[in-house]
Amino acid sequence: MDHPLERYALPPVRSPHEWSVYHAIRRDAIFSALLPGQAYDEHDPDEFQHRHLPHVLVRDGEIIGTVRIDLVGETQAGLRLIAIRRDLQRQGHGSVLLRLAEHAARVLGRTEIVINAHPTSLSFYLANGYREGNGAMPGRCRQRLFGWEIFTNLRL
Repeated sequence: MDHPLERYALPPVRSPHEWSVYHAIRRDAIFSALLPGQAYDEHDPDEFQHRHLPHVLVRDGEIIGTVRIDLVGETQAGLRLIAIRRDLQRQGHGSVLLRLAEHAARVLGRTEIVINAHPTSLSFYLANGYREGNGAMPGRCRQRLFGWEIFTNLRL
């Protein structure tokens, strides 16, 4: 029997199609659902910084989620704008995306994950082994855009 994670992949965004779906999922699952008064800018320069690495969650060949892995300093990775397509939420895909993003961060030499999350997502992160942070993520994320900063040491 196949391992359930074998149905998933978390590749970097490369093609125009991947970029289009990446932005559509984020626009719908985050900005429309959680930040209705805030415009989503798919051309935001922050998205294209050298140490900001957009990825898509692919299941059985279909893009179903997004995450941007930001390399912060030498030890931390920030997971930004984690989203699952709204029609597929609450089915375990977010936990899979989180595990694959943690693995990618480990491969990139990071030992700690920092997430700046919307308050409605806090229970998801706590259920997945994260804890409320203490302002440990430097730079732009200190603005605490969504109100909660949470982090964890990567599981080995």
